[in-house]
Amino acid sequence: MRVAEIARLTRTSVRTVRYYHQLGLLPVPEERGGWRDYDLSHVARLSRIRWLVQAGVPLKAIAGILDSPAVDASSEDVTVIEDLSGALAAIEEHLAETTRQRDMLTSLLTRARDGLTVSPMPPRMVAFFDRLEAACPDERTRAAVRRERDLVDVACYSGRMPPEAELLFPGPEDGEDDGALAAHGRDTAGLTDAQIRERAADNIARFERVLGPQRCRDLAGHFDTASIRPLFQLIAAVEPGYERMAEAMERLLTEAIARWRTTP
Repeated sequence: MRVAEIARLTRTSVRTVRYYHQLGLLPVPEERGGWRDYDLSHVARLSRIRWLVQAGVPLKAIAGILDSPAVDASSEDVTVIEDLSGALAAIEEHLAETTRQRDMLTSLLTRARDGLTVSPMPPRMVAFFDRLEAACPDERTRAAVRRERDLVDVACYSGRMPPEAELLFPGPEDGEDDGALAAHGRDTAGLTDAQIRERAADNIARFERVLGPQRCRDLAGHFDTASIRPLFQLIAAVEPGYERMAEAMERLLTEAIARWRTTP
């Protein structure tokens, strides 16, 4: 038979058949009457190649698998086993990555349907910043909200934002939006160190109001305080204007979590 026929029988393409010739996976048949004349052995070989490709075996391993001599059931062909084990590991890794992407897309689709901004942040954080932006009374406040939103976005994307931090962001029922807007509306450039500490303390107090005593204790019980420093170091690095606030927040939040753990 000719190349088009063998391609049709094995549900592949002429180009693929010729590529396998180039790789040495499929023997090149003799010519008869100016055409390459494929026979049953070529069809069988190509079928086995396609079968292994569909199973996820890399092309570079297929020749060794197909050409491995037959062995009895008590023997092991180490090369074949290693090749197949490696192919399986690669497929499992790809499956895990595909599953992660599917879960991310499902979450993003849910947010979009709920009218939330698409973002690396968890939904509660996104909803908080969406509410603040919609309620900003002036452009200066809106710019401050967006700047902080950008910082949190970067922290979430980089993996520096602890998962538990989502709980620290107020929901619409907490009644904290007006206070958060007022804080964003105040200029921080000229604040003294004492005023910076006061502003950071206000943030900690807001966290405690949002969580309540029991949730503060629960959160502190499994919160890894070692994750606090990388978070605020990142914030200070990408936004130098937040450096003093980041230092104050790191210290006060660490102290607060220690206090929550011991509060009866």
